[in-house]
Amino acid sequence: MHISNRIFKIIILASVFYTGIVSGQKKVIVNNADSLNYDEAIYGKDVQVLIGNVKFTHETAVMFCDTAYRYILDNKINANGNIHIIQNDTLHLYGRRLNYDGNTGLAQVREDVRLVNKDVVLTTDYLDYDRVNNFAYYFNFGKIVNKENTLTSKKGYYYPATDQVHYKDSVVATNPKYIIKSDTLIYHTETKVSNIEGPTFIISDSNTIYAEAGYYDMQHDVALLKENAYVEGEQLLKGDTIYYDRASGYGEIFNSMELHDTTNNLIIKGDYGFYNEITQDALATLNAELLQIYNKDTLFLHADTLQAVPLEDGEQKLIKAYRKVKYFRSDMQGRCDSMVFDSRDTTNTFYYDPIMWSMGNQLTADVIKMYTKNEVLDKVDLIDRSFIISEEDTGRYNQVKGKLMTGYIRNNEIYKIDVNGNAQSVYFPKDREYVIGVNRAECSNMTLYLTQRMVDQITMRVSPNGNMNPPYLVPDENLRLEGFYWLDAFRPKSKEEIFFWEELPTFDRGENRSEYDLDDTYEE
Repeated sequence: MHISNRIFKIIILASVFYTGIVSGQKKVIVNNADSLNYDEAIYGKDVQVLIGNVKFTHETAVMFCDTAYRYILDNKINANGNIHIIQNDTLHLYGRRLNYDGNTGLAQVREDVRLVNKDVVLTTDYLDYDRVNNFAYYFNFGKIVNKENTLTSKKGYYYPATDQVHYKDSVVATNPKYIIKSDTLIYHTETKVSNIEGPTFIISDSNTIYAEAGYYDMQHDVALLKENAYVEGEQLLKGDTIYYDRASGYGEIFNSMELHDTTNNLIIKGDYGFYNEITQDALATLNAELLQIYNKDTLFLHADTLQAVPLEDGEQKLIKAYRKVKYFRSDMQGRCDSMVFDSRDTTNTFYYDPIMWSMGNQLTADVIKMYTKNEVLDKVDLIDRSFIISEEDTGRYNQVKGKLMTGYIRNNEIYKIDVNGNAQSVYFPKDREYVIGVNRAECSNMTLYLTQRMVDQITMRVSPNGNMNPPYLVPDENLRLEGFYWLDAFRPKSKEEIFFWEELPTFDRGENRSEYDLDDTYEE
């Protein structure tokens, strides 16, 4: 039976009244159509076919389409063509096909689907909109555009009331400044904040950010990154929790900080610190540790505070270690109050009562400067009150003392020592395995040549004075030079021991100690 538009409204009113009495439910109300077909033989019982400019309403929703099948008793609508749903006069939903259930308030919209709410535009081919709970769910990929941000994913939930979108699986968010790739992301359309709920990469021209929890403020470019978090640019920054401001380049790290400088083969660690990727300033404290990586070994250094200061070229830098410095490498260990590493010439300078143990030798001075060449220890300068001691056998120690001293290293052994100013030495020459005497020598300047850590030759310059006697004829007090202290008990025996600090005993090393200031010495 075909009914024209002239008597259509009367039938609609009667139909609404009838079906409302039968079911007692809030029925879908048909407001308009160019024509209505109602033929039980063709369409089935209680089925209306609405054609042309169809409009129907249900509670707070108004719906339009070209053609609709209305199932009166089931309270359902199947519609096709130019679907348009308006919810509360604010949310607009478009598509080509619609299945609407008036009992549950579920609208299933398919093909060229577009949901518009304020400045949010969601597009997909498969969308279910739950009017009762006011959320939309899409599957088989969808896209949301929110001003300059575009987000896509395989699955997503949009909650208009709370301005949230929950993205799941193959999430990609694009912005003029970066791209976000994630497994799970919650996006707030009003604040432009994305909550990170799974493995997430934020990729820009300057760096790559990774985290598995936290948030990223896409409007202000501020992030709180957690769980395996890192920021990788010219340097790699890791931490349990990283607060990051993209505009200033500032990153503040809480727990398990790691700053990797691949240019200079350095890693700075700590339980608290910060790094600025623009200025490249860095600081680490609380269990701070510096790792200097060489081809065959790594130097592990601990201090109360570590600071990285960039130099003019940007790639080179100073690493400053303050207070209670201890370090360990398999062939070298030491301690001091403060240290500076200069990447320009790969030198380590140790200040304030430095002690270095290397190749069986104990080295002390007011300042010790260590040079490396091709990542191998090349020479050591001992500046002011310099002293080198090595244990020959129990109770006997070879000693060299002077104002300034340089030890030259080859094949990981000291082979020559230059002493300038007040040079003194005590050593025990051997005939094969047996000590044959005690040699004491003094002069202004001295050069010692060593073979397999034993003194092989001494060249004395300016006012030389020396003697050699059998060991049993030399009093014990003459076997050791003034200022002698054997401090092997304070040598770190492993990389774990660098975190334990023991105070040295009070001792007098003779002359007044020279004063050095890290900032004055390395002021750039």
